Amino acid sequence: MANATVQQAVPPAMQPAAKAVVDFAVSSFEQGKPARAPMSLQVPPPPPPPLMEGGGQGNATLEVGDVLQVTSGIGVNLRETPSADSKRLGGFGNTTRLEVVAPPEGTPEQNGFVYVSGPDGARGWVSTEFTRELTEAEAAQAPATTASSTDVTTEAAAAYQPVYVDQFKVEKDVGGDEQNANCGPAATLTALRNEGLEIPLIDMLPPDSLLGQRTTGAEVQAVRYWGNQENDSGDDGVTTDADGKNILRESENDHYTGIVDIQNAVTKAGGTTASVAPNTTAIAEAVRNGSTVVVLGTFLEFVKATPETPEALRAPGDLVYADKDADGVADTNDAGEKILATKAKSDTWTRGGGAVEHFVAVVGMAESGNFIVCDPAHPLKAPIEVEPSKLEAFMRGNGGTHPIAVNGASTSETETTGG
Repeated sequence: MANATVQQAVPPAMQPAAKAVVDFAVSSFEQGKPARAPMSLQVPPPPPPPLMEGGGQGNATLEVGDVLQVTSGIGVNLRETPSADSKRLGGFGNTTRLEVVAPPEGTPEQNGFVYVSGPDGARGWVSTEFTRELTEAEAAQAPATTASSTDVTTEAAAAYQPVYVDQFKVEKDVGGDEQNANCGPAATLTALRNEGLEIPLIDMLPPDSLLGQRTTGAEVQAVRYWGNQENDSGDDGVTTDADGKNILRESENDHYTGIVDIQNAVTKAGGTTASVAPNTTAIAEAVRNGSTVVVLGTFLEFVKATPETPEALRAPGDLVYADKDADGVADTNDAGEKILATKAKSDTWTRGGGAVEHFVAVVGMAESGNFIVCDPAHPLKAPIEVEPSKLEAFMRGNGGTHPIAVNGASTSETETTGG
């Protein structure tokens, strides 16, 4: 490259000497040795290379600097390497904007994955199947305001850090891969800890088992076990090996938790439960009466049809069918059923995890009247302070499912009202 520049800018008679100077300087730099100062040739910088035809935002070729958007209703996982089997680093909700950045090595698009940076600066690989490249006009528009910028761990919230349970980390305690549906057991364990209750470990396992040691992971698995053992043993997470020894099921965390499972686990820990009306007034009353409240909600909502919505994508109830590939035909699931389009709510807190339905634990109240929420999948991995309107928004669309108040052994001081 340097010699090509010399040929363009130096008269033919001086080119041999000029090339020798440049070659010496380049060679010395590559060897890590100080180079003799070259003679000043007054060579102007070369012109910038011409743009490649078809390059730029929205050209269907993923390049560093391109802006993408998550198109999956349940979000997309962030991976350590370009593989669905690699470690999960987190995830992004539907409609989240992502920027293509240079990976540690190789090209930004590999094996059906693309290397991106998220709104919070987290970097990793996401599946291209669940994203789309924005057009140049879309990328130029300011992204929609989300609740993520207002998520905070205040002094009041930080006081509850000892009871917080990270639903992904707990699986590592028992040799898992941090991919799970653990929000229910994790939120329940948070409630038990906040009420001073202790879940019995799964004592039927060998003493040297990972589940026989009182770690947070073992306690979460015990919540799952005791919650399902009587009414749904197929979801209790335990099976036996060829020698008859009790072990975790290979898919021990693939099953979602229900309200009955939470009630069973609390009872096993010696606590009591009560139903709470699904509104923030009743939840606040229960918390102030000494309860911890486990709440089911969602970070997604269905997309409403507009006059511009094509007839083929209109769904009953003035909703819209998903059309990820924009071919005008509704997307379907494995059973051939049409899929409703969803979008991330903009009036609740940052989405945690990838589940449409999600359990959190309301562990306290701040003096301001805000709720202290332990979201087991929150990116901050800490309790957050949540305004009542955001908790209401979180519960919107959960089918009216009643929160569950968790208390210690029933006493006159721990009775919960507001059913």
